[in-house]
Amino acid sequence: MNSAKEFVCWALTHARPSSIPEDALLPVSRKYCGTEIWNYLYGSVRVRTDKATLDRYFENHYKAQMTRERFDALTADWPEDGFATDCQGLLDAWLTYIKRKPTDINADMNYRLWCADKGRIGEIAREWRIGEAVFRANDAGKMTHVGWICGFMPGGDPLVVEARGIAYGVVVTRLSRRDFTHRGIMSTKFDYEAEEKPMTEPVIFEKTSPMAQGEAYLAMQKALNLAGYTDGEGKTLEEDGKWGGRSQQAFGKLIAAHAAGTAPTEETPENPEENPTETPTENPETGAEEGMTPVVLCCGGVRITVEQAG
Repeated sequence: MNSAKEFVCWALTHARPSSIPEDALLPVSRKYCGTEIWNYLYGSVRVRTDKATLDRYFENHYKAQMTRERFDALTADWPEDGFATDCQGLLDAWLTYIKRKPTDINADMNYRLWCADKGRIGEIAREWRIGEAVFRANDAGKMTHVGWICGFMPGGDPLVVEARGIAYGVVVTRLSRRDFTHRGIMSTKFDYEAEEKPMTEPVIFEKTSPMAQGEAYLAMQKALNLAGYTDGEGKTLEEDGKWGGRSQQAFGKLIAAHAAGTAPTEETPENPEENPTETPTENPETGAEEGMTPVVLCCGGVRITVEQAG
């Protein structure tokens, strides 16, 4: 089961920072929001926004809705190496590329197949929950759009993270100012209690596309810098929480040092005056896979569990 909060925090990394109210109460630090802004293309799940892709989506999805001039104006500043997705595609991308569970459905299927405790917004009195899905239904009752509760305003107004449309991209909006009609708890896919529990699933430090990011990766970058592990060019890492090639190179040096017997272990911390502190990388009681032996290293005063073949 997936953590609803984990998905929301990831989705916020793709939201335009300018769309987030200054006094928004979010489940993640604002410095992680909008670190990789995504745009919107109908019918897509995390596709590149290069010219060939835009041409294809115009022909297949937008030609009947707008002129080519209008389409080009809306997409003029999109980076060729950027990404776009549609509303349900935001969740599908997370499930497919982050959780490695290939998914491609639509908003209506989400509501019908994945949601419980659902119905019209005005008919459900329970409190809102982070990660709860909100939908817009058409006149025939089919769900045509979806977003997710991602936080609250100080007065209690829920905030929604959504891939809103080609003119907006992924943004944060106030529920009270949008036209959502239905809501539902995605109990088939999300564990809403996970936000109350410490994360026991290990963080995998490897280069991925899209780039992995978050507080665990920031903690590791800081630890690597403190311990003197540099990238392939001998440079210290930028501490931005984004796990790319340079971070992977430095991490590889740590693993190589351990294999050679030169890396500090839990019994021989780099600075005996410091007490190593836990990072949310892994619970050694539950995180080791079958056939793997957890080894505890100390890096920059941070205690890290690494798995090696047993």
